[in-house]
Amino acid sequence: MNINRTSGFSLIEVLIAMVILSIGVLGLGILQLSALRNTQSGYFRSQATILASDVIESMRTNLPAVAAADYEIAFAAAKPAAIDCYGEAASCSTTQIATSDLNRWRTMLDAFLPSGTGQIGTVDNGNTTKVLITVQWIDPSTAEDGPEQLNLVTDMPR
Repeated sequence: MNINRTSGFSLIEVLIAMVILSIGVLGLGILQLSALRNTQSGYFRSQATILASDVIESMRTNLPAVAAADYEIAFAAAKPAAIDCYGEAASCSTTQIATSDLNRWRTMLDAFLPSGTGQIGTVDNGNTTKVLITVQWIDPSTAEDGPEQLNLVTDMPR
């Protein structure tokens, strides 16, 4: 008696292969979601760094206002009034330029970072002024951990 053996896959083998393939595709999806979340977090940190560097450069062009602590602002402080100090006919004092710079900086923090805000503190060190800039925002992917924060410290000549 000769029994014919059929070759190929049985239904159970196909189902096991489908389960293994599904787990692999699910893993790839989770990996992609994690990469997307980390990319967004990196974008926010880059924006915070750029905005902190921007206000530092504004301060470097207005050293008398830095020495007078005109750039100091706390997180809780309201956004300074908008003053146009950069037109052709503009004639502003160093304090008004600092107010204008702070208004522009706070506006940009709010525009580019979710719940973005910042503070600036200065300390007179004799020949230099130490400046501490802190940028704070809420990253939606890690909101339960509290706000993200970036600190930059620099010395400016008096």
